[in-house]
Amino acid sequence: MQFTTPLVFLIAAITTQARVLDILPRQAGQAANSQTFTGALGGLAATPVVPSGDEKRPFSVKGDTFVNIGAALQRSCDQQANACANAANAGEVAFSTEDCATQKTACSAAAAA
Repeated sequence: MQFTTPLVFLIAAITTQARVLDILPRQAGQAANSQTFTGALGGLAATPVVPSGDEKRPFSVKGDTFVNIGAALQRSCDQQANACANAANAGEVAFSTEDCATQKTACSAAAAA
């Protein structure tokens, strides 16, 4: 039983590393979202960036797959900006397309960080 403690630490380390790498889902049945930007004018959040299951194109945004995380995050920000501008242009919300552009800049900055 002397190896029990190192085994527990090894399992804890592997689990922690997997969560850091977004390998393990945050909740059962739900893939981890790599999009960290939380701004959401009118409740319109940035599209989730999730694992695609394809090792050659590992990131997915609304079914579109990407080779790198940067491109996927940018697509997520673009989709949010489009939804925001559509809502503003339709007069459905109390903000303007300029507000949407400001939010997109913030989303893009978060993606680059």
